Amino acid sequence: MTARPLGVNTYGYIWSTPMADCLRGLHAKGYDYFEVVVNPPHLALAIDDRPRMRELVSALRSEGIVISSLNLPSLDTNLASSMQRMRAYSVQVFKDAIDLAADLGITRLVTVPGRMSPLLPPPVRQRETWMRESLDALISHAESRGVGLALENVPFASFPDAASLCGFVRCVGSKVLSVCYDAANAHFIGESPAAGLRELGPLVSIVHLSDTTRAAWRHDEIGKGDVPFADVALALDEIGYEGSVMLEIIEPQPEGAILRSHRLLATMGFVDCPAGVAA
Repeated sequence: MTARPLGVNTYGYIWSTPMADCLRGLHAKGYDYFEVVVNPPHLALAIDDRPRMRELVSALRSEGIVISSLNLPSLDTNLASSMQRMRAYSVQVFKDAIDLAADLGITRLVTVPGRMSPLLPPPVRQRETWMRESLDALISHAESRGVGLALENVPFASFPDAASLCGFVRCVGSKVLSVCYDAANAHFIGESPAAGLRELGPLVSIVHLSDTTRAAWRHDEIGKGDVPFADVALALDEIGYEGSVMLEIIEPQPEGAILRSHRLLATMGFVDCPAGVAA
């Protein structure tokens, strides 16, 4: 079994800690690779602040901190909305996030493929049409800026499971598109994360790890739920995965939860903890 290194997604810090403080604090614990969530006050999209942000990211990079991806959560946008105005607004927000990534030298943006009502979602064909319309605009912009888009399997999104996400990405057929596969999201909807990874195979460019049960959707520290992480590690070996594996732990005290999670995952086929974690 390949021992896979772990990076950190910063979702647990979006309301409490500016990006630079967050990354430097976790870097001091031994982490080098990060997926930063775009959400003020953690990290804003402000265009007029871009020169300062470039300087800041350059300074972080010189300290050995690598931001491998940005993540724009679907809190205020919907690329698959039934309202054309909302789709247009959402496309522009994602274009701004693509520009932010490009300006900061970050090559991938995690993209939530729309939001569906759990009570009465539109037919699959309709959501595919709306998503294709939005992505046509985003793909051309992402290509021009050298940024890849990783569509995530989110329970409330247009394509919540591996089969529908795989079918959509393959149908679009753009080299810009890949998949961000979230093991907790898959487990919550009743999908085997290992089976989902095998189905998606080479389309996967980012993997998110956190824990949940199937009774309530969570992104808890590892050990609080029942996601089969050892199976996930084996599946990553089977598909020859070489991309990022990010801890996406959302807890009131995220640092301690991240460290405890890493210690547990190190017993299930992931890389041993850095010195600052093992202590």
